[in-house]
Amino acid sequence: MSENYSQEEIDIAFEMFVKGAQKVVSDWRGEQFPNLGDKILSVNEGRKYWKVVVRDGLNQSVFGFVRKSDGAIFKSADWKSPYTKGKTAIRGYVTDHSGGMEAVTPYGIVYVR
Repeated sequence: MSENYSQEEIDIAFEMFVKGAQKVVSDWRGEQFPNLGDKILSVNEGRKYWKVVVRDGLNQSVFGFVRKSDGAIFKSADWKSPYTKGKTAIRGYVTDHSGGMEAVTPYGIVYVR
């Protein structure tokens, strides 16, 4: 569970989370498909969530969502919203000791925790 962090601390942790997730994706892509271009992560900012999008050429999909208020990490339910149902909806926090990297795979946020 997340401690009480300031919004500035959550914002900085989120930036580090996106950089770390990009490294995971890039390293995996470089090992598995060295002749293909890199997948690029970008952020779409909403009212309650940051949506992390992965782009591969002209294709794009949702990598995951992070709640702005506390840094909670969610897998996506669909293009527009995170999966928030049940006790296991939160996959981690960007403020965790690992920076939320335990919730990251080369394909997106972990499916089950």
